Amino acid sequence: MTRRCMPARPGFPSSPAPGSSPPRCHLRPGSTAHAAAGKRTESPGDRLDELQKQLQEDIRQGRGIKSPIRIGEEDSTDDEDGLLEEHKEFLKKFSVTIDAIPDHHPGEEIFNFLNSGKIFNQYTLDLRDSGFIGQSAVEKLILKSGKTDQIFLTTQGFLTSAYHYVQCPVPVLKWLFRMMSVHTDCIVSVQILSTLMEITIRNDTFSDSPVWPWIPSLSDVAAVFFNMGIDFRSLFPLENLQPDFNEDYLVSETQTTSRGKESEDSSYKPIFSTLPETNILNVVKFLGLCTSIHPEGYQDREIMLLILMLFKMSLEKQLKQIPLVDFQSLLINLMKNIRDWNTKVPELCLGINELSSHPHNLLWLVQLVPNWTSRGRQLRQCLSLVIISKLLDEKHEDVPNASNLQVSVLHRYLVQMKPSDLLKKMVLKKKAEQPDGIIDDSLHLELEKQAYYLTYILLHLVGEVSCSHSFSSGQRKHFVLLCGALEKHVKCDIREDARLFYRTKVKDLVARIHGKWQEIIQNCRPTQGQLHDFWVPDS
Repeated sequence: MTRRCMPARPGFPSSPAPGSSPPRCHLRPGSTAHAAAGKRTESPGDRLDELQKQLQEDIRQGRGIKSPIRIGEEDSTDDEDGLLEEHKEFLKKFSVTIDAIPDHHPGEEIFNFLNSGKIFNQYTLDLRDSGFIGQSAVEKLILKSGKTDQIFLTTQGFLTSAYHYVQCPVPVLKWLFRMMSVHTDCIVSVQILSTLMEITIRNDTFSDSPVWPWIPSLSDVAAVFFNMGIDFRSLFPLENLQPDFNEDYLVSETQTTSRGKESEDSSYKPIFSTLPETNILNVVKFLGLCTSIHPEGYQDREIMLLILMLFKMSLEKQLKQIPLVDFQSLLINLMKNIRDWNTKVPELCLGINELSSHPHNLLWLVQLVPNWTSRGRQLRQCLSLVIISKLLDEKHEDVPNASNLQVSVLHRYLVQMKPSDLLKKMVLKKKAEQPDGIIDDSLHLELEKQAYYLTYILLHLVGEVSCSHSFSSGQRKHFVLLCGALEKHVKCDIREDARLFYRTKVKDLVARIHGKWQEIIQNCRPTQGQLHDFWVPDS
C-alpha cells in the first residue's frame, strides 16, 4: 500500500521525515530575530560566572555588595548609588514603623569616668593619714601596715574582731566608707561593705554610749559619688536647693583627710573605665542601713537633697538594665524619715519635675517611686499630676496633696490628650520655627510619631494617678466619666494602620487603662438608689 504525503497546511511547518536532519533557519544579519537568537546563546552559567568575578573584584577593592542583581537583567548605572528610585518609593510606601515608641527611657550621661578618682583612690587612701591614734594591739598592727596590708587585714576580719565590744572610731569608719566606694575589685568592695555594716550594727547595740552611731554626712556621700565621676551640678541640679558646701570645699576637705604627702605629687589617672555598679550599690546599701538604725540622722532639707540625688543618678544610661531595688529601699527609708511630710511633698514633686526635660525620663522617675507604702503612693500620684500639667503646657498653681487629690482632675487632662490636637500644637510650633513656615511630609510624619509618643507617656501617668490607690465608692462617678472621656477623646481619635505600629501601641494602652477603670467601677457600689450607671452626655 502506497503512503500518500499530504501537503503542509499554510502557517504550519512541515515535520521532517524520519532520519533526516531538521531544516536550518536562515536569518538575515542585523534583524531583530537574529539579535534575540544571539542573546539566547548566553547560558545562566556564564552569567553566574560573570557575577562571581564582579563580586570578587568588588570585594578586593573594598566595595562589597551594593545592591542585589537578578539573573537575566541588565546592569543599571543607578545601582552604583544604592537602590533604584522606584525601589526606594516601594520601600517607603510599605515600610513599617515600629521604633517610634521605645520600651525604655533614653536616660542621660551622669557619670564621667575620666573624672573618677579625682579626689582619692584605693592607692592614696591611708588610715595612717587620718589622724587616728591606735590604742589596742590590732589598731597598732593596722597602723604599722602599708596600704595594701590594711585592706588585707580588714577583709580578713581583724577590724570586726577589734571592735566587737568597743566603739569603732569615726576615722576608721570614714576610711572604710571611702575605700568601699573606690576599690576596683568588686569582691573586696563587698567584703568591706560587710565589715562596715557589721561594725555599724555593733556600735548601735551599745545602748550605754551617749554618742549616736556614725553615719556619713551629706558631704561624705557627695564626696564618694563625686569621686566616682558625677559632676557636682548633677549631684545637686536645682539652683534653689543647694547644700551648705560647694565643690571646692568638697575636694579640699576630702583630700586633707585622705591623702598623704607623697600622694599629692602623684599624677592623676582615672580609676574606672566602666560603670562601677557594685560600688554604687554598696554605698546605697550602707545608706539604707544608716537610715534604718538612725532615722534622725538627717534633717528634712538633707533628706530632700539625698532623694533628688538618687533620682538624678537613676537616669544614668548604663543603669537602665540593672534592677534598682536598693535605690527603692533607700527611698522608702528617706521618705519615712521626713518629719514635715505634708509640707515637703509639693517641694519634692516640683524638684523631681525639674530633673529632666524628656517625658519618658520623667515617667521613669515616677515609676521609681515605691508604691507599696502610703507615702510612696501619695508622692507617685502628686508627681504624676505635676508632670502631666508640665507636658500639657499648663501652669500648676497648686500641687494637690492627700486631702484634695481627686480623680476628677484627670477628666480635664484627658480632653487635652487627643493625639490629633497634640499634633496640631506641634505643627504650629514647628511652623513658627521654620523660616519658610512649610512642613513637608517626612517632617509631618516625624511630628506625628512625637505626638503619639507624648500621648503614650501621658496615658501612663494617668494610669499612675488612677490605679495606684484604693478609691471609695463616692469616686465611682468620676471613673464612669473618665471611661467615657478616654473612649471619646483618645480611643476614637486613633486610626490604626498596619504600617504605623505606634498607633496600635497607644490604642493597646488605652484598652488596658479602660479595663482597669472598669474593674474599679465593678468593685465600687453604685450611688444609693441606683441599680445601674446610665450614660450622661458631656456638658
